[in-house]
Amino acid sequence: MDQKSFIEQRPDYVVCTCMGVMYSELCAAVRNGCTTFQSLADMYMVGSGCSSCVPEIYEILDNELKS
Repeated sequence: MDQKSFIEQRPDYVVCTCMGVMYSELCAAVRNGCTTFQSLADMYMVGSGCSSCVPEIYEILDNELKS
C-alpha cells in the first residue's frame, strides 16, 4: 500500500510566508499546467523573498507531478 509522504498528510497551510501562498494553491497550479519551479515563481512570486520555501516547493512540485 502506498503511503502518502509527510507533506501530503498535512492540512492546507502557508508554504511561502513572504507571499502568502498556500499549499492548496501550489497543488492546483501544478495540476493546471505549472510544471516547473519557474512557472510557479512567475505565477505566485514564491521564492522571491527569503527563499526558505524553495526546497518545499520543489518537493510539492515533485509529489504533484508523480500523482
